[in-house]
Amino acid sequence: MKLSELKILYNEFSDDRTDIENAIESINEGYVSINEIERGEYISYDNRYYSSDEYVILHDGDLCDRERSFWCEGNDEYYHEDDGVRCYMYRSKEWRSNDWAERNMDYLYQGEWYDGDALSYHDLVWCEDIEEVMSEDDAYYHEGDGWYSYPDDTETYLRGYHNGSYQSKNFDGKSKYRIGYEIEKEDQDVLESIDIDNFEEQTEYKWRKESDGSLCSSSGYELISPTFEFNITKIFKYIESNEVLVNHINANHSTSCGGHINLSEKGLSGNELFDKIKGYTPLFYALYHGRVDKNYCKGKNNRDLKYENEKYQAIKIHDNRVEFRIISAVPNVKTLKWRSKLIMSILKNPTDDVIQGYYNVDTKFTRLLKETYTDEKLVTLKERFKKYTKQFEGLDI
Repeated sequence: MKLSELKILYNEFSDDRTDIENAIESINEGYVSINEIERGEYISYDNRYYSSDEYVILHDGDLCDRERSFWCEGNDEYYHEDDGVRCYMYRSKEWRSNDWAERNMDYLYQGEWYDGDALSYHDLVWCEDIEEVMSEDDAYYHEGDGWYSYPDDTETYLRGYHNGSYQSKNFDGKSKYRIGYEIEKEDQDVLESIDIDNFEEQTEYKWRKESDGSLCSSSGYELISPTFEFNITKIFKYIESNEVLVNHINANHSTSCGGHINLSEKGLSGNELFDKIKGYTPLFYALYHGRVDKNYCKGKNNRDLKYENEKYQAIKIHDNRVEFRIISAVPNVKTLKWRSKLIMSILKNPTDDVIQGYYNVDTKFTRLLKETYTDEKLVTLKERFKKYTKQFEGLDI
């Protein structure tokens, strides 16, 4: 060792011969460099010195490679990576120690911890009957009581609520948009017209027909379509050629039924797609004004829709799609096609400005709206657009 390096060690360790000898051994063994000792960038462990860039002392006093450790913010100490677990706190995810997670977190799911807000954000729910966390899509929601349980067993005519995975129906791969329909009905004759196995076989195992706690237990069912490539002509050629589907979509419904539409765009998150078309939020309120103040599809301004993002709001924003929950029951296939044309018109004329949205409706949507609305009712619709723009966004048109 050079004289200059020895001087550094004598200066750093105050002429303590044992410490100096330990430092020399540490340097020779490659644990630390003389420059790191001179800069004070080292730690001491078991008569050796180690680079503080490469090593840490864990909470239990053991030495560990820095790359195999993590800093637990809650405990303000280092832990070995094997003693850590991923913790989700609302939208953030952090690596914390197992003991900290067990003390501070509420829900364990597939080896990771969640707080209550993170459960909702990740579409997870607590099931009271089994005292476990499940995917919201796999659990059964008790509408009246407001809690989730393990899904019901398969019945003769229905599957359990969200008891299965979403399917896709592709055409030619050209559309950058995808659309899916949720169609609630209450019609016992149609419900019992075909058992569930035959229904799924005759709809290519792509449609779901399932129970829903918000519907009549003896006559209610929810149809969930596959996720379609958004080609209106091909979607409805496919639907209209299937008598079973037509009968189920044209079945009777009550005022408690809804007709949610899910929409996504390739390459965009749900938030990004919502920002692109949120100028039309008052249009949905105007079209389905009878549902604006309902607890299961609460009307809100665009900012609150995005940042509060409750499950039961008028437009729910998911990670990869936007769900229009405010849309009312689907009377028949014709109405479903018209609503699909409306969504396509919105995508062709995107705007994040509600005032621009109003003028687009007034100038570019007239022909489509007149397929359903008389001139008199069209005037009323536009007045409601203005009303809800003022009510929710505080803007006059």
